[in-house]
Amino acid sequence: MLPVLQLGPFAIQTYPLALVLAGWLALAVGARAAKWLGLDGDHIYNAGLYGLLAGVIAGRLAHVLAFWPAYRSQPLEIFGFNTTAFLLWPAIFGAVAVAGWYIYQRKLPLVALLDAFAPGLLAGFAVAAIGALLTGRNPGAPANLPWSVTLWGIDRHPMQAYEAIAFAAVAAYVLRLIRLGSRGGGPALIALLGYGFTLWFVEAFRSTDVTARVLGSLRLGQVLGLVLVIAALLGLRYLATRVKAVDPQEL
Repeated sequence: MLPVLQLGPFAIQTYPLALVLAGWLALAVGARAAKWLGLDGDHIYNAGLYGLLAGVIAGRLAHVLAFWPAYRSQPLEIFGFNTTAFLLWPAIFGAVAVAGWYIYQRKLPLVALLDAFAPGLLAGFAVAAIGALLTGRNPGAPANLPWSVTLWGIDRHPMQAYEAIAFAAVAAYVLRLIRLGSRGGGPALIALLGYGFTLWFVEAFRSTDVTARVLGSLRLGQVLGLVLVIAALLGLRYLATRVKAVDPQEL
């Protein structure tokens, strides 16, 4: 593990650094895809940065409210930088709400923006997974394999590496589709399909307590992955139906 990166006299926590790099890469890749889609890449940076800032504030405030008795005795901790002192769903809601408001105010094409954002988000997830691997977050299940990683004295699946490879591969494929002219929500749905398959696949290698299992042997992450896969397939089928329904004389 490499929880701290030592650069001369400076000690930098690896995971927060990975998250910063993930955010930057997500916006950079999204901006490149936006240009291929005929959009202004600055809108990706603006909507992404505003959404990211809103998500950080919302997630932090939600954590403060949820654990107010602890913060009341140490009010300066409210302004501390702790990557674990956030609540995920309030952060996601805040980010989506602010980014959506930006898109609505400027009357930007939502479907095209989703196509542009999709490969960038996957690329960012890949970098974040590498950061999790370096710091031992979300460890894999015990495994005796040539590529196992040792964590807390136990050889484990490098589950985070599986995620990073899968996310990067799907992001590259979606970018290629956009480069070749795919439009109209297809790239976003392909990205969702790949993300769902990745969740379903890697969850089996995660070190998760049996209480996280639902529907028999399936884990919650696998169920969520299957739901996303089904939703993406239905969306792709709908797009294919629309294409077939178009009158050739209208093209």
